[in-house]
Amino acid sequence: MAPNCGGDCRRSGRYCSTCGAEWTDQSPVHMPAHVSVEIPVPPSVNDMFRNVRGKGRVKTAAYADWLGHAGWVLRSQNPSRIGGRVVLVLSVERMSKSADIDNRVKAILDLLVTHGVIDDDRNVVGFAVAWAPAANKLARILVLPAADLAADFKLADDGTTGGWFIRPTTVQDIHDALSA
Repeated sequence: MAPNCGGDCRRSGRYCSTCGAEWTDQSPVHMPAHVSVEIPVPPSVNDMFRNVRGKGRVKTAAYADWLGHAGWVLRSQNPSRIGGRVVLVLSVERMSKSADIDNRVKAILDLLVTHGVIDDDRNVVGFAVAWAPAANKLARILVLPAADLAADFKLADDGTTGGWFIRPTTVQDIHDALSA
């Protein structure tokens, strides 16, 4: 049974003709409907807010600028909405060897919620995040409906970056997770 359509998967080229899910290769296992986008690298959570006497915590100018620019870039890719529980795979280009990868996640989650790609960041049941080599100052985001997935991490030759490779376990596992 297909994970998104509730019926039998019918392959039509690269996609299931019933639910639109992308097939990973010639196998009968395919990825559920997903969103894949690129945005500018977000600021560190340490640079998102500052304390202002009499006002409390306010967004910094750098964060406000990033939200505007990243929001425009995100909207230009016309991502669909994935409601309910989700799993994220994030790849952030490493612009500084002293940066902490976890300080980039909050801005990404908030942007996805603000622009309706996901309902709420409390629906994120898991995420995998990795530094990518610096190239174009981009973060790459994959949003999947929550399901059983297999993940492999490949460390780059330089030892400071890497990438996650995600695949569904079986069509039935994905269907069961989406039906729960």
